[in-house]
Amino acid sequence: MERNISVSTDFLSGGGHVKVQASEPTTIRFSPHDEGDGEWSKVWWHFKVEGVVPGEEIRLELDKGGGVSPQIFFSYDQNVWGLTDEGALETIDGKEYFVYQHVVKSNKVWFAYDLPYTSDHVNDLLTPLVQQDRSAEVFTLCMSRKNRTNVGFRLNPLEKGTKAKYGVWLQARAHAFESGASWVLHELAKWLLSNEEEAIALRNIAHITVIPIVDVDGVAEGRTGKYQKPHDHWMKWGEEPSYWPEIEKIKAGITELAQKDMADFFIDFHGPGGKSHPYFILPFEGELPFQKQRNNRAKFFECLKAKPLDEEAKLRQSMTQIHYSERPWDNTVLDSSHEWVLGKANDHSQAFTIEVNMNTPLSTQEGYRSEGITLGRAISDYFVNDHHEK
Repeated sequence: MERNISVSTDFLSGGGHVKVQASEPTTIRFSPHDEGDGEWSKVWWHFKVEGVVPGEEIRLELDKGGGVSPQIFFSYDQNVWGLTDEGALETIDGKEYFVYQHVVKSNKVWFAYDLPYTSDHVNDLLTPLVQQDRSAEVFTLCMSRKNRTNVGFRLNPLEKGTKAKYGVWLQARAHAFESGASWVLHELAKWLLSNEEEAIALRNIAHITVIPIVDVDGVAEGRTGKYQKPHDHWMKWGEEPSYWPEIEKIKAGITELAQKDMADFFIDFHGPGGKSHPYFILPFEGELPFQKQRNNRAKFFECLKAKPLDEEAKLRQSMTQIHYSERPWDNTVLDSSHEWVLGKANDHSQAFTIEVNMNTPLSTQEGYRSEGITLGRAISDYFVNDHHEK
């Protein structure tokens, strides 16, 4: 008897190319969304399978050309997610696929490259927490090029009448496929809104801006985002005006902070960091434009207990030991987000791009939570204990 098995990407963040290859056994063949520039431009996929039989083992064949994770996420309700067993490389009809085999427990199941994070998570899980906090506010950063609302949060000092001493800007998801980046910032934001002593101490002296999803169009449409045309949201920050309205508004917000001598700290959350540790991407210390920036970086890394990402560190992994990877930088070229902040904000500004480690057995919501809290406690120590030099 012919079985009515169907696949779909027609939902928020659904993406990639997927088809039913066979029904006995159920075989689904798929490939990632492709921005057309090779390598990291071909990553994200997220699809739904319906009509399968609970208890049967289905076969998932991923085109090895991109978007390969050792384990992939699955869910029966798009709320609770788990990881499949590890897949294995196979050659089928002369072409390489990464093949996963998974026993389903429902007639409907979703699969994704990594733990999905969309505007629904922002609206349903973060916005209510911000609205309950009398010292915080929800704001509209801008409308995207495709007329989607980009939501942000402002967390102000908790004690009434207290003026912030420092400005902190945190944003995630310049590359749409890097869902883990949004999860780490999500958990950091929840910690900042909590009753933990270190979070309260930081809130009382800082004005904190949180942008959970920068590329709202790419995320909604299930696109990879990285290297999209004419450029992605992490690149070409030195161009005036920016092609992307959200980047133009972010630059304006940071410029306003800088004019008040309050552009103290900036992190752009990215991923994946792979099977190692989370790590910052940053210029060599000697290439920073100002001595205060060099001094402040050293002090922050002491608070964080950050270490260089050397070959030995790449052999291990964690969510709580943060590393850093220095790269050459011509500081007359302000291409990426953190480079623009370092060159355009204050002489004491700290600015980083962090690669959170997606696609590992540790890259669950609990793992992302531990990473966000680790960062939050270090940022609190850095500012509350007066390590930051203005």
